Amino acid sequence: MLDNNNLRQLMSEVNKSFYVYDEEEILKSINILKDKFKEFEILYSVKTNPNKHILDLMSKNNIGSDAASAKEVQISNTANINKNNIIYSAPGKRRKDIEESIDKCIITADSYNELSLLNEIGKERNTNLEVGLRINANYNMFGGESISSKYGVDEETLIENKNFIDNLSNIEVVGIHVHLQSQILDYEIIYNYYEYVLKLALFCKEKMKFNLKFINFGGGLGISYGNSYGNLDIDKLSKMSNELIKKYKQKLNARFIIESGRFLVCKSGAYVTPIIDIKESRGRKYLIVQNGYNGFFKPTISELIVSYTNKKDNLKMMEPLFTSYDSYTISLIKREDKEENNKEIVTIGGNLCTAVDILARDILLTKAEINDLIFINNAGSYAYSLTPLSFSSQEKPVEIYYTSKDYHVID
Repeated sequence: MLDNNNLRQLMSEVNKSFYVYDEEEILKSINILKDKFKEFEILYSVKTNPNKHILDLMSKNNIGSDAASAKEVQISNTANINKNNIIYSAPGKRRKDIEESIDKCIITADSYNELSLLNEIGKERNTNLEVGLRINANYNMFGGESISSKYGVDEETLIENKNFIDNLSNIEVVGIHVHLQSQILDYEIIYNYYEYVLKLALFCKEKMKFNLKFINFGGGLGISYGNSYGNLDIDKLSKMSNELIKKYKQKLNARFIIESGRFLVCKSGAYVTPIIDIKESRGRKYLIVQNGYNGFFKPTISELIVSYTNKKDNLKMMEPLFTSYDSYTISLIKREDKEENNKEIVTIGGNLCTAVDILARDILLTKAEINDLIFINNAGSYAYSLTPLSFSSQEKPVEIYYTSKDYHVID
């Protein structure tokens, strides 16, 4: 388990900003999902954090891969994840993307045009391809009308395109993928959504005559970031969902898959950056750190949203950029192990020549000195992978994969 002494030691070793991912915490999250959702297969959403050590850990624990690009398929292959457990689903796949991936994963088509392209490639290769189809369900998790989407084909267009699909000679649709929203914390909303997807799967099997081999329910499992949110009741959701699957198992005879989203890695990660300078300007105290938004982008996004809306509560989620203003806890670690009880109001900025390079504005922190460390939690997902690391050609943070026995630095 990481503590402040470990973090000080890591900073002494790398002497620059870093992300650290705690393997023990990731394993805890893996075991929760595997233990609770026994009727489901779990996919790791690679886009949340494509760190090679994390992918290796997923592979060792029989977690599949939710790949959103040909490169993520390749990364998953390198981690020795079985190709039948890698599902590549994304809009706008080029022919090149498909040809590079077709023998290395299961491809989920995102449009009728893509089905045609897959069929062409199947003909050229003189083979029949088994593919999935992403469906934009005629369903709203919160009631009301369903929405338009750049993802998938609208559910209500399936029947009118049945002949088109039936006449594709070199592909067979053997799976469906549905995903409507992330970061849901109400177990009843997720359960009702799962039930709808199962009914849709039955429709696809009985009316569309799809030979279904897998049903991908997408993501939605939320994590509690801060005080703005409650906790997802995993026990209730898993118990109800497992019972639901048992009712449909014989009718569908397919694999039941959920994407884990950020659940497996978010809380395992932290961002640590050293204080380079301290200054005051017209009554405001600034801590200048080595990497601000070119180190960890999402806190800056939060500050920008607050500056435009003039409020911190009841803000609309904009995933994956913004969840809530209190999605992170920022604290100070003294570089030397000494007690400091005094606190002060500070603003934390980075080293970029732009006024938006602010990680936090007017927060209460332990009194800081140059070389002390700023620590930000919940940095295991949509953090390093989402940050404009090359902006202004500054030195990038490194990633550290921390285990009970050793650690690995990726520069």
